[in-house]
Amino acid sequence: MWLFFFRTIKFAFQGFIRNIWLSIVTIVILVLTLFSVTMAAGINVLANQAIGSVQDKVDVSVYFKPEVQEKDVLNVQNRLESMAQVQEVTYTSADEALEIFKAKHADDPIILDSINQLDVNPLGATLVIKATSTDQYPAIITTLDGQEYATLIQDKSYDDNQKVIGRLNDLSDRVQKIGFGISAVFIIIAILIIFNTIRINIYTHREEIGIMKLVGASNWFVRAPFLVESLLYGLLAVVICLGILYPLLSVIGPQINTFFEGYDLNFTQYFSTQFWQIVGWQILFAVALSVISSLIAISRYLRV
Repeated sequence: MWLFFFRTIKFAFQGFIRNIWLSIVTIVILVLTLFSVTMAAGINVLANQAIGSVQDKVDVSVYFKPEVQEKDVLNVQNRLESMAQVQEVTYTSADEALEIFKAKHADDPIILDSINQLDVNPLGATLVIKATSTDQYPAIITTLDGQEYATLIQDKSYDDNQKVIGRLNDLSDRVQKIGFGISAVFIIIAILIIFNTIRINIYTHREEIGIMKLVGASNWFVRAPFLVESLLYGLLAVVICLGILYPLLSVIGPQINTFFEGYDLNFTQYFSTQFWQIVGWQILFAVALSVISSLIAISRYLRV
């Protein structure tokens, strides 16, 4: 068993070194394939996170007239909370709204002095409404526009980020299509190159293969070195890809994080926290691609 293992490894490395330039080209193509697939998948995940973060910022603020009683505001809150389209309603009383206003304008003595000179609170209560999804806000706005609330509500502010969400969706779709298009091209190239690399190695080792069969070597003993050689391509490609990907992320990551400042996502952190998952998927992908390509070549050109 151990003899079979060591001889397989030896013959695999001999095939790798004997056609060293072809082996290097194969690994480079695999690296490009892994890099493009990883980046396309990562950008797609982050784009979805960005869209979700923007959606979390969408809400409707309802400002009530100063003379409206608290019980009337709470009745409106209860009505809204009973709607299936509403996820959450946050109530801010008139007094709390006044304190928030003063804190916001703490550096403006003219505004503070004007407020303090008033005998009554000029601000009314506020309700901030979050819907279960962004497409539910029109139904909520329609409800608030009803005649029963006309004498209570002074103003409504709809923080509509639909345009931003639409642009992010379009950008995500475009990046995803381009990324996976490039990845598909590299996958096809990688399959063809690995296929031809193994085919050339089979041709190069034709005399050794003939001798092995004459001395009674099994079919698996003849085939195994070519499979191990293809595994070697895949594993080396994963190591090189990771060696390029993470230093590159340390350079471009801060710029991407700055671009998405204010949103709940971090490009560098995502790749750091998902490191082992990325490594696992890369190994699985590279090994599968290499082994499948080599098996096709072996089944077609290795007659044992």
